[in-house]
Amino acid sequence: LYKKEFLGAEEIFVFSTNAEDELYSVRFTLVGTNQGNYKLSNTNAINNIYEYVAPIAGVPQGNYEPITQLVAPERLQIAVVNGQYKPSKKTDVFFEFAGSKKDANLFSNLDDGNNDGYAGKFTLKQNLIQSDSLWNLTASVDTDFIQKNFNSIQRLYRAEFNRDWNLDTSENTGDLIDYGNQLLFTSGLRLAHSKKGVATYNFEHLNYSENFNGNRHSVSANLRLGNFTMYSNSSFLNNESSINQSTFLRSFNRVVYGKNNKWAGVKFTTEDNEQRAIASDSLTELSQKFNAYETFVGIGDSTKVYAEVGYIKRFNDSLRNNSLERVNNSNTYYLKSRLIQNKNTTLQLYANYRDLKSEDNSIDDEQSLNSRLNFNQKLFKNLIILNSSFETNSGTLAQQDFTYVEVEAGQGAYTWIDYNNNSIQELDEFEIAQFADQGSYIRVLLPNQVYVQTHQNRFGQTVTINPQSWSVSKNKSKQFWSHFYDQASFIVDSKKFKDSNSFNLNPFEALKDDLDTDDFVSLNYSVRNVLFLNRGKQRYTTSYTYLNNKSRNLLSIGFQQNKTRSHQVNFNHKFNTNWLLNTLGSLGKDDSKSENYTNRNYTIDNYQFKPKLSYLFSENAQFDIFYQYTSKENTIGSLESLAQNNYGLSFTFNKAQKIALTGEFNYFKNEFEGDSNTPVGYQMLEGLQPGKNFTWSLLAQKKLTKYLDLNLNYFGRKSETSKMIHTGTVQLKAYF
Repeated sequence: LYKKEFLGAEEIFVFSTNAEDELYSVRFTLVGTNQGNYKLSNTNAINNIYEYVAPIAGVPQGNYEPITQLVAPERLQIAVVNGQYKPSKKTDVFFEFAGSKKDANLFSNLDDGNNDGYAGKFTLKQNLIQSDSLWNLTASVDTDFIQKNFNSIQRLYRAEFNRDWNLDTSENTGDLIDYGNQLLFTSGLRLAHSKKGVATYNFEHLNYSENFNGNRHSVSANLRLGNFTMYSNSSFLNNESSINQSTFLRSFNRVVYGKNNKWAGVKFTTEDNEQRAIASDSLTELSQKFNAYETFVGIGDSTKVYAEVGYIKRFNDSLRNNSLERVNNSNTYYLKSRLIQNKNTTLQLYANYRDLKSEDNSIDDEQSLNSRLNFNQKLFKNLIILNSSFETNSGTLAQQDFTYVEVEAGQGAYTWIDYNNNSIQELDEFEIAQFADQGSYIRVLLPNQVYVQTHQNRFGQTVTINPQSWSVSKNKSKQFWSHFYDQASFIVDSKKFKDSNSFNLNPFEALKDDLDTDDFVSLNYSVRNVLFLNRGKQRYTTSYTYLNNKSRNLLSIGFQQNKTRSHQVNFNHKFNTNWLLNTLGSLGKDDSKSENYTNRNYTIDNYQFKPKLSYLFSENAQFDIFYQYTSKENTIGSLESLAQNNYGLSFTFNKAQKIALTGEFNYFKNEFEGDSNTPVGYQMLEGLQPGKNFTWSLLAQKKLTKYLDLNLNYFGRKSETSKMIHTGTVQLKAYF
């Protein structure tokens, strides 16, 4: 929001956070260096802030202006008539006519003379030779006419149509340059055999009324001759317009010999595109050329157990000194396989290694490796189940930009807290909303063109030990171990800045505690182990969970790194038929570091103890009373600390899937030392305030009919420094 001020005789916009000012919503557009009178002054807020810069000697000193292009309402109407005619068993005729009426601006009558357009299509197919057991020959003629003002809702041709014909497009919009009326004529022959395959030849002529002519020859074949399978798809283009003339050769060819679950084959792919500007007789940037040669061999059944290895040699030519010159070549080796597949074991491996060598000695060679290994194993009659996976990828990662957009209260996931009281919504002032009424913002990722080259390693391992089947054994030792169940999982997914000459295949490098180096661009690391006693039985049921997580992300505001480590014990026991005791104890440490926002850094040691006693009236109703003690201490920065006592009641009632009620009341007593109006304070208090806090909730679900449900949700809270806040939602859900 900006206010208007006069600078001399000129009226300018000035950013303002004063609600008493007469404020305007202003959008700025990048117009180019020294073309505007405003420049960026703050990029740390969710919306960029601009300030006025006075011209010097009449020359603007900025690159933004408070202007925006208005989008006018449009309307497109289309009418289509088509039909088919079959004068004989060997002849098919199809025709189609269409008219369109597009008004690009319903608010204006200007240029309405070009709103109407029309198009037509005529297709003739003639069977020249027809036989059930021999070759069949079919001829076809297809003609499309599209008047230049005709508009369609969807594209009429394949996405590669412009590239197939080397049609010029606008540098700004990417749209096809207006060549006038279009005429596309296609004629061809199709030779087909029910067992041996298909071969086709097409001649295409494309003409635009305003100086464009092109001829394209296409040949394709998909044949099965004995043990050989052959596929070919080639085309050659020759065209000329008022600006450019070009030739374009494309060809893909594959021959495979296969017998007795063994196969070998070769491929050849090429493109040679030369486009010259008529005025200067020079090659355009569209010109390029490559040749790729491939050979491969395989053995096995591709639906079960098999292996295929191959080699690809590729040469790339690009525009240099007004000619196509060799810029690099590459050697690629690959393996595709399923080595083991049976009832208990599965092993799959895919690997692709490429070595790219540049003709320019000043550019380093580049190696890349993309691979995937999956291994699954069941041992001792499913007593132990192992699942392993390992992947490597060479690619790029975006330096992600984002902003926050305000939505209706309760519809978002983030809340804004003006920590520095400057009334500017800055990126480091948004927190995940702890309560529904606080959720007034959503996080939106922005388009980004800043990428860094990375190499990714991902390793995952799960181990499940389930001796439950031993519970019926007569061996007392096995009966004892049948009460236990253990599941362990380990995942590490890391991306590092890639050196063009090498890549690190060690996924366990992320296990080290020191991640403060800038080597890791992205990291997701998790170790989790859960050990159960009497799992799911509510009889001295005990579980111990160990969790260790690390994450690191590359954002436009710098690196964000988080670590979590916790030990948790949960005890569950039912006694005297109607009483259920549940006790939870946890000990952990949370660590967060931000590269550019040090006020968001913390290392919190936390401890939690929560016993809960439940009385079970029946399977459908219960009443709970619980207590929770939480201790948190920040060991860095301002050394904040929190001692929290939480007393609570809850109940649950269900009646034969007709109605369900759930309610809860909490009383929090927070003894907090430090400044609560900080990111660290918000994190420790989890949205509550120091002192006394109350929260209560009620959820009611009613099944009105077989296909209709009614849900009522109410939540309230109160603290010493705020008024009582009520939040409620009503939802009617229909099943179709």
